Amino acid sequence: MSLEVINTIATTTTALVIAATAIAALIQLRHLRAANQIAALLAVQNELDSGDFREAEVTVREQLGSMLEDPDFCAFEIALSRRVFAGKMNENYLKVRSSANLLGNTFENIGSMVKNGILDKHLVMDIYSWIVASYWDRMAGLIAMGRASTGQISIYENFEYLAALSKRYLATNPVTYPRDLERLPLSVPSAAKQYLS
Repeated sequence: MSLEVINTIATTTTALVIAATAIAALIQLRHLRAANQIAALLAVQNELDSGDFREAEVTVREQLGSMLEDPDFCAFEIALSRRVFAGKMNENYLKVRSSANLLGNTFENIGSMVKNGILDKHLVMDIYSWIVASYWDRMAGLIAMGRASTGQISIYENFEYLAALSKRYLATNPVTYPRDLERLPLSVPSAAKQYLS
């Protein structure tokens, strides 16, 4: 074999090894991205399942709506937002505010992760869209009051982004179950039937 043939074979073999290495690296990067997505999604789920978050959910669900109709609570919230509150702290008002902040901050963080591609948008929408949309609706009045009292439109804008995506997703995907797969039979317990009619 001539030196030119050997050189050509060596060059071709080197190019093939480099191409195979690049393909393997791309596959590894894809697997790493999937692993990072799983880790981030599990972290989000752990946060949403935490005792503090669950307690805050109950407080917001049961109390925030009526608090937003209470002029004293609204005055309290606006004064705190403007950092001019000088009165005695109402413990229940603080609890509702703290609970709303915990929920808002959590959804703000998730929204930022989705917006920046850390979490897959479709995956988050498939799992959490109804929760996000529901809590945006519950907290919209409080968020509007915070923005109006401070002049800061950026308050919870990543939460707003996530809620807008969620509402759009729910409008276009009212059912996410695969169309080509049969549904499993379900039966309402007889003890519950009286409450459903």
